[in-house]
Amino acid sequence: MLETGQMVGKYEIIRPLGAGGEGSVYLARDIALSRLAAVKQMEAGTDILQEAVFLRDLRHPMLPVVYDLLYEDVCYLVMEYMEGISLHNYIEKRGSVGEEQGRIWAEALLSLLVYLHNRKPPVIYRDLKPDNIIVCPDKRLRLVDLGAACLKNYGEGAGTRMALTPGYGAPEQQAAAGRTAYADERSDIYAFGKVLYYMLTGADPGRPPYGSLPVSVYDPLAGDDLERVIQKCTRENPDERYQIAEEIRRDLSGRKQGKRGYRRKNFLRHMEKRVWLTEKQTVGLL
Repeated sequence: MLETGQMVGKYEIIRPLGAGGEGSVYLARDIALSRLAAVKQMEAGTDILQEAVFLRDLRHPMLPVVYDLLYEDVCYLVMEYMEGISLHNYIEKRGSVGEEQGRIWAEALLSLLVYLHNRKPPVIYRDLKPDNIIVCPDKRLRLVDLGAACLKNYGEGAGTRMALTPGYGAPEQQAAAGRTAYADERSDIYAFGKVLYYMLTGADPGRPPYGSLPVSVYDPLAGDDLERVIQKCTRENPDERYQIAEEIRRDLSGRKQGKRGYRRKNFLRHMEKRVWLTEKQTVGLL
């Protein structure tokens, strides 16, 4: 546990930012360059070099930049500090995001998945969830904590521990009778579908009713394509999901406005009828 004012190399610890299975993260100040940084103190047994190498070689607007890798009493990974709050806390405060914002953020997440999955070899994030997504003050999304990320064939069939967040982790990431845990592009697509559902509804898939209610229950005016995309992303069988993230982008960008307009028209007609009946009952005509 690092204390406020404690020095790690040239970095002065300001306060804790969070903790997880891979280690604790602190807000720090780079004394030499007068900038803020995030210092991740790695727990014993974790492979800090794996995360550092991943981040060092990745260049995407949604990912933090690696500043330094320090070895003292333990290992420290120093990264760009991304100001904002987690998507989880953002939704907890606001209830949900509107369809327009949801589509913008869905495209941002898909652009990152396309980038990671198209690497040679592909990089699988494995733990996409609202707690690992930061909403910045300008409403842009950033992704943190690549400690669970891996190359596509890393750990498949090896019986290694697999990152799995209830409600977001794909079924294949959990070992079952006669089957070892594994993750590929479709596992990230499953988690993306769950995150999109959470953004649009405010209902955490990790809690009852576990995402069983359709998006239209929470937002009757939401486009039908969103529900179809979420359902296909989150099918139990990986072979029945989207196989690549580009397919999701295609379906979301090429949505059929006719069906969406039909739902909107029916909903408005229904509400107008209810208002009309209420007014008639109020004046005693019914």
